[in-house]
Amino acid sequence: MSPPPPPLPTGWNAPRPERLPPPSAWPALAALGVTVFAWGIVSAPLLLLLGGALFAYALGHWIGEIRHEPQ
Repeated sequence: MSPPPPPLPTGWNAPRPERLPPPSAWPALAALGVTVFAWGIVSAPLLLLLGGALFAYALGHWIGEIRHEPQ
């Protein structure tokens, strides 16, 4: 176990969150989906659809992962 943190100076609050979520690849995949979507706007409708689908898929899994992480 780690030692307790030192007392905070007067008028300070404890930082939130106290525990960070684990690393995930879903944000990077969502960013790739947005990039492909934007590329599809200027080039081909197929890329527009693929980028939108990739973004929706990644966002759904990212939110699901956050919702089901242990408290």
